[in-house]
Amino acid sequence: MTDPAEMIAWLDRRIASAMAWLDDHGKGSKRPRPQHEIETKEYDIARFEEIKAAYVKALERRESAA
Repeated sequence: MTDPAEMIAWLDRRIASAMAWLDDHGKGSKRPRPQHEIETKEYDIARFEEIKAAYVKALERRESAA
């Protein structure tokens, strides 16, 4: 099983990458992409943040039980 701290770090990198893409290609950028691509990245960010929150919660529970 992947260490939760490692998974949280990976999720942070994925979130940062998607946000950088939005900065470069989002609605207010110089080279905006089609709306469906922007919506897909926004959806990805929301799901990554949701998964990260679950990992953080599980890690906190694990540490408090130890």
